[in-house]
Amino acid sequence: MLKIPENKTRKKLRITLCILYLVQIILCALPYFQYIDYDKNVLHSYSVLDIMAVWGSNVSSAQGQAVFHYSLFMPIFFIIPIAGFFFCALDKERNMKNVASIICCLLGVLSILLMVSYALSLASLIALLLYILICFLTTLSIFARFTDKDATKAPIKQKNTDPNREV
Repeated sequence: MLKIPENKTRKKLRITLCILYLVQIILCALPYFQYIDYDKNVLHSYSVLDIMAVWGSNVSSAQGQAVFHYSLFMPIFFIIPIAGFFFCALDKERNMKNVASIICCLLGVLSILLMVSYALSLASLIALLLYILICFLTTLSIFARFTDKDATKAPIKQKNTDPNREV
């Protein structure tokens, strides 16, 4: 891809995308999953870190084994925003950050909808909305790459200077 020097608009969008990806990482520490235990009439909320904490425990029940196998997929909620952050932070001149950001948004939304859809909580809902916002800002960043100051000005009409041409 062509390397184009970064202007102010593209720099602001890139920094905004980096901050939003950091917020996505922070959201993993907030309640991401919730379910109601109808026997005890209690609402349980768990973060991604809470579910990953099962890795260090010795689980022998069938339900515990299911939670352990489910917890093996939890790092995807960290990996996607970390990859998006590093692409946005390190790629200043090429369009690679925009392609990677759209792919990260798609993977993030799919992972939330496939793995959390039955137990959405506050952080997972905010994460979905932020992925949509990141996708929108990435699209703006793509278009900001192709705009130029000279291209936005109205074309100037030239006078007819050819004496042989009839009007």
